[in-house]
Order: sequence, then structure tokens, then C-alpha cells
Amino acid sequence: MQRAEYTTRGPVPQDVIECVTHETPVPQAGEVLLEMLAAPINPSDVLTLTGQYGMLPPLPAVGGNEGVGRVAALGDGVTSVAVGQRVLLPIGSGTWASHLVASAAGLIPLPPIGDPLQLAMMSVNPPTASLLLSEFVALAPGDWVMQNAANSGVGEYVIQLAKRRGLRTVNVVRREDAIAPLHALGG
Repeated sequence: MQRAEYTTRGPVPQDVIECVTHETPVPQAGEVLLEMLAAPINPSDVLTLTGQYGMLPPLPAVGGNEGVGRVAALGDGVTSVAVGQRVLLPIGSGTWASHLVASAAGLIPLPPIGDPLQLAMMSVNPPTASLLLSEFVALAPGDWVMQNAANSGVGEYVIQLAKRRGLRTVNVVRREDAIAPLHALGG
């Protein structure tokens, strides 16, 4: 198996992380071996490598905070997931790997349909967008929400969630070619 490991942090992310080959681990009781299907690179991942993110894992570490894996093997006593099932991993699992071992209790089963590249991004941006629309001001249908960087992952989710909630959005972007995709989402 391979994983993207780093033992130090520094100003240039690609200078501190490297692909390292290891023996594929065997899951212990309560654990599963996962074959990773998709793991995005978020700005928070890059900031973690540079040491500028608010929560930093102890070193050495494996990059990647979110992802989708397929269960490859079960440890003793695991009945909550099955071999071959796709699952969403908990935040901070070190998902930039071909395989990893995780606690079965922390996995979220996924349906057999859906693009793993899209499903892999469900843990960070959608909840952030939802919290932005619910935790700061009480919003009612017909209210307006204004955001900058509207074509970011979070921004696109804000537009879609706002539309579902009957909210109207004003969306600021830096490039004219970013406007049409946001209109298509309901912005």
C-alpha cells in the first residue's frame, strides 16, 4: 500500500510530503481495512501541511481529512459494514492512502450509487455551508444571503442549500466565467 506521509511541516506543502510504500495492514477487532476510492485536497489539507491550520495532527501524519473507501476486510466482531460496501470516513483519518485501517464505529455507510469523487467531499463543505446558513442569523424564506468566493466548494453548497430553503443569494466572484455555473445552481 502507499500513503502520503509527512514528518515535518513547512511553507511549501509539496516539499514536506512524500509517497511512502508500506505493507498493507491487517484490521484488528472492531476495525476494517479500507481501499480508498477518492480523497479530495482541500485548502485545510494544504494549511495542515504548512502548519497554519487550527487543528494539527501529531507528526508523523498522513495527509487527507475526508474520503470514501470500500471495505476490503473486516476485523473480528465487525457487523456494521460488509466487505465491498462503500463508506464515508471520519474527518482526519489520513485519507491520502491506497488503503487504511479505521474503526468500524466511525464509518458512515454509503449507497452503492453515486460518484465517489463527489461523495468524498460530503464531510467538510456541505456541513460548513449548512452551518453558515443556520448558526449566525435566523433566516426565513425570502431573505437574502450575500457571499464572496461564491464559486468555491462551500459557496456552491451555500447557493444550493439556500435555494432549497427559499433564500435568495447574491454571489460575488472574481471571474466572469464563474457566473454561469452559479446561475445554473440557482444563484
